[in-house]
Formats: sequence, structure tokens, C-alpha cells
Amino acid sequence: NEDVASVIVNANNDVLLVVADGMGGYEKGDYAAKVAVDTLIEEFKKRNRFLTNGSIIRFLRHAVKCANRLIFEESQTDPQFENMGTTLVAALIHKNTVVVLNIGDSRAYFYDKSTLTQISEDQSYVQYLVRTNQISEEKAKVHPKRHVLLNALGNIPSCNMDIKKIKYHGEKILLCSDGLYNTLETRDIETILSTEDSSEQKGQMLISLANNRGGEDNIAVALWEPYRD
Repeated sequence: NEDVASVIVNANNDVLLVVADGMGGYEKGDYAAKVAVDTLIEEFKKRNRFLTNGSIIRFLRHAVKCANRLIFEESQTDPQFENMGTTLVAALIHKNTVVVLNIGDSRAYFYDKSTLTQISEDQSYVQYLVRTNQISEEKAKVHPKRHVLLNALGNIPSCNMDIKKIKYHGEKILLCSDGLYNTLETRDIETILSTEDSSEQKGQMLISLANNRGGEDNIAVALWEPYRD
């Protein structure tokens, strides 16, 4: 499994969710994904607090650049890891703000009032075609080049990332690799997230259903469900 997911909460109730989907053949992609997630988690543990939203953005940029350097340098020194890379999507919740970082085509969603809304934008060839009105969303789902990425972490010395700041009102947050959303329909995910099961159970249900539907790709899920009265 070349997908890795993690969720961590610090003493100030800041929450970091991370999902990475590795690529690059046998034992390459899983290494890149693990380095990406482990680096963000370890850097998060070093931070006692975030004073501003700007400090969150700077933290994410710094942590991702560290991960990119580690993956790229390893790929240059060990032929076994040549050309490896990974997608990366992260969401950091701080009070009434969530900052979402994205590289590649793993996704971040809000789930609120029975509706699933994508809040990241895929950095993929088919998404470029959709954005430029060359194909429809429906055609993108079956396009032969739907797995082609325009950006990844670790395969070049520098890295580009999309970062957006969003007002947070206690929505559920789902991060996942493409193995989930390429297999399940939006309504399938919404149905599972609407149940009274625990977050852990919902995550397992999402993965199990995707596997039962064919599950041709690895799947990773990170789910945050804040308590509401």
C-alpha cells in the first residue's frame, strides 16, 4: 500500500490531517508517501502554537519543502528510489480557520448538512481539461489520462503547492487518495458520513465499500468529525 494517512491534535486543539499517495514503483511510492506524512507530523509536534493564520501557512510551506528535499535527495543517491514521488493533501484546523494544502490529486472535502463539497483542486491533466472547458466532469471520470498528474512532491528539487485559507464552522473534514473517489460516487460517501458510527468505523466502511466496488487502487482516508451538541 503506497498510501499513508494520519491525524494529530496538539495541546491547543489545533488539528492536522494528512494524506499522501505515493508513486514510483515497488517500494518507492510507499517510501515517498511515508516521508511526506512523517515530516509534516514531526514538524507539527515541534510547534507549540500558531499565533496567526500567516504562521500556519509559513509552517506548511516549510514542512512541505523539508519533505520534498528529503524525498528528492534520496531519489538521487539510491537508484532503487529513482523517480519516486507522492501526492500530498493536508488540512490544518486552527480555531475558526482551516488551511488546506494540496499537491497532486488527493482530495480534501467538507461534509456538512448531508452534502460533500470538494475544497481542494486536483493538479491533474483531466482537471486542467475540465477547467479549460475541453471536457466535462463526467468525461473526466473515465478519461484514459485521468491518473496523469501535473504536480507531485519529491520528483524535482523544488515544489509547487496550492494553499487556501477557508472559514471553518465545525464541518466534518475528509481527506482521501484517488482510490476512494475514483471508485465511489459522491452519494456513497455522503451516505456513510451521515451514519451514527464512529469516525474509525466510517473510515473502514469507506475503504471496504470501495474495495467491494472493484478497489483497483490503494486507498487512504483521514476523517475529522468535531463534537457538536
